[in-house]
Amino acid sequence: MPYAVIPSIRVRDVPGALRFYTEVLGFELVRGGPGELNNSLKLGDANIMIEGVGGFYSEEYNRAIERRMGGLSPNALYIEGADLEGLAARAVSAGAKVVDPLQPREWGQSELTIEDPEGNWLTFWQASQG
Repeated sequence: MPYAVIPSIRVRDVPGALRFYTEVLGFELVRGGPGELNNSLKLGDANIMIEGVGGFYSEEYNRAIERRMGGLSPNALYIEGADLEGLAARAVSAGAKVVDPLQPREWGQSELTIEDPEGNWLTFWQASQG
């Protein structure tokens, strides 16, 4: 089996994060739910994990996760998509924070960056036609 990258987004408010990712962005909940601390979601071929802070790992790792929660990060997850105009309209109508509106880039793709309720940036992109 080839390698695959599935980012884990750790959040303080799991039910709120699940609502945002499913209702605002259109992800499908594959495993877990609002009462679970470990959730798997899918949008097309993109997979992510939404995790609450819990006791899954070693005590040291759990403490390290807790220390990192709430800090701002300049990182963004890049998610390739097909209907960015529709996603942008859906996100804006739901009141999502758009960090960078949909626009073409000089490197041959269009991008849209949205911030989730925990401050994580999600950059959706699509190769330019032509």
